[in-house]
Amino acid sequence: MNLGRESEIQEFKKSMAELNEGLISLVAMLNKNGIGSVYFGVDDNGNVSGLVLGKNTIKDITDRIYERIKPSITAGIEVLETPDAKRYVHVSAKGLERPYTYLEDVYVRSGESNRKAPMSEIRQMLLSSDDVLIESHSHRNDLTFSELVSVLKDSGLDVRDDERLRKSLSLYNNEMEHNFQAELLSDQNCIPLTVVVFKGKDRSSISIRKDYSGHSLIREVRSVIDYVRALNETRVDMSDAVRKDISLFDEDSFDEAWINACVHNNWIGHIAPTVHIFDDRMEIISYGTIPYWLSIDDFYSGRSMPVNKSLMRIFIQAGLTEHTGHGVPVIVSKYGEQAFDIGLSTVCVTLRFRHPRVAASFRSEESRPLTTKELELLDAIRINPNGTFEDLSAVTGISKSTIAKIAMNLKKSGKIERIGNKRTGYWKVNE
Repeated sequence: MNLGRESEIQEFKKSMAELNEGLISLVAMLNKNGIGSVYFGVDDNGNVSGLVLGKNTIKDITDRIYERIKPSITAGIEVLETPDAKRYVHVSAKGLERPYTYLEDVYVRSGESNRKAPMSEIRQMLLSSDDVLIESHSHRNDLTFSELVSVLKDSGLDVRDDERLRKSLSLYNNEMEHNFQAELLSDQNCIPLTVVVFKGKDRSSISIRKDYSGHSLIREVRSVIDYVRALNETRVDMSDAVRKDISLFDEDSFDEAWINACVHNNWIGHIAPTVHIFDDRMEIISYGTIPYWLSIDDFYSGRSMPVNKSLMRIFIQAGLTEHTGHGVPVIVSKYGEQAFDIGLSTVCVTLRFRHPRVAASFRSEESRPLTTKELELLDAIRINPNGTFEDLSAVTGISKSTIAKIAMNLKKSGKIERIGNKRTGYWKVNE
C-alpha cells in the first residue's frame, strides 16, 4: 500500500524511534500551513512498512505532544491497517495559534524538510497570528468617537457613541481598556496620513505635502482619497478620429491600493501608510508585509487575510470598501503583478501614469533653452521694464502679437513677472 509523496502537509516516518522528528515536522507544518499529518510505519517513498505497537505507544505519543508542543494542540491519533494486516499510525492536527514550538524551538516547513525559524520570521508570524490592534493599549482612555458614529450613520447603521458600540467594534482590549485601534478611530487620533507630491521622478525635491491629522482614521482615509482623485487629469485622444478621454490613473485601483495599505498597515509601529506622487507614477506605501502564511499566488488571486481583521470589518461597515479580497485582482487587471513590490517590512504599489502630469510638462518647459526671440525680449525688458508690448515690438522688431505670446510663456515659466497692474505696472526679469 502506498500513501503518495511527502509534502508541506504530509510526512512519513518508518518507526516510532523517530517520534521526536515526526512531531517536529507536525509543528513545522502547523506553522507554515495550519494543518499537518505524520504517518509512522511508512517509508520515505510512501510505502507502508508497518509497526509493532506496544501497549503504551498511543499514550507515549499523546504525552509527548502535550508536554513538548506549545501552545497546546488537539491531535488526532489513529491506528490504521492495510489489507495485508500491516499496522501504522496517523497523527494529524489543525491549528492557527502560531507560532507553535517543540521544546521551545520554532520550526517551519519548506517543501519536504523542516528548518528553525529566525527571529525575524517569528516576529512576522506573531504579527500575522492575531489581531494585534485589539490586544494593544491606547495611550489615553478619554477617547470619543463622534466622527466614527457620523460615518456609520451615513452608511445606514443605527449607532451611538456608547459601550455597546465600543465593544461591538473591538475598541477595548481584554482588560476593558481602550486599545490602539480605538485611538486610531477616535476624534483624538494624532497619527497623520500624508500625501507628498514630488518635482520630477525622484524624491529629491518636494512640490506639495498634505498632512491629514487630528481626525478619526476613517475621515482621514477619505480625505486622502478625495485629494488624490482631485489630482487625476484627463487628456483627450483624437488619434483614431474617435474621442477618448484618458485619465492619469485608474481611480478604482488607487482606492483599493489605499484601503489595503491602511487595513494591512503595521499600526503598532505608529507609522502610517503614505502616498507619493511623481511625474510618471504614484506609489502607495504601507508598513509591514503580507500575512506570513499567505503565498504570493494566493495574494495575487485575491485570497484575503487582513492583518487587522477587525479594522477591515469597520472599513466595510463605514462603506470604504465592499468586501475583502477584491482589491488586489482589480489592481493586477489594470497594472499587472509588477505593480506590487513586497518587501520584508513594506509593501509598495506603483501605479504608472498613462500620460505625463501637466506639472511635468511645465518643468520641461522651464528647462529648455531660450529661443533668440525670447532672449531679445528679455534684453528689451531689462532696458525698458515699463515698456508696452508696442514699445518692446519697436525695439526688437518682433510683431506685437508675437511679443504678447512670448511674454505669456516667459511669465508661465517664471522667467518674468508683472509687478503692479496693466496700466501702471512694470515687467521684472527673474535672473
